[in-house]
Amino acid sequence: MAKREIKNNSLAMIATVALVGMLASAIGFFSSDYCTVPQQDDWTSCEAIAQQRTIGTVVLFVICLIGFTLSLSKRRKG
Repeated sequence: MAKREIKNNSLAMIATVALVGMLASAIGFFSSDYCTVPQQDDWTSCEAIAQQRTIGTVVLFVICLIGFTLSLSKRRKG
């Protein structure tokens, strides 16, 4: 039986971590509708928190997509 060489695939690892981050964000889903207490001026608003989480999820999705795409394209070339 031939020995296989194990290669470090950093892009796939980064993409997997981004995917886990997206799943964690989905589990802790936050909506500004959940806020029942009136917001004070010196606190971050519920809308801002929801917007930041949406931006974070999109960024993680893009990282995941790019990481897996580049990882698979390198695998097919090699």
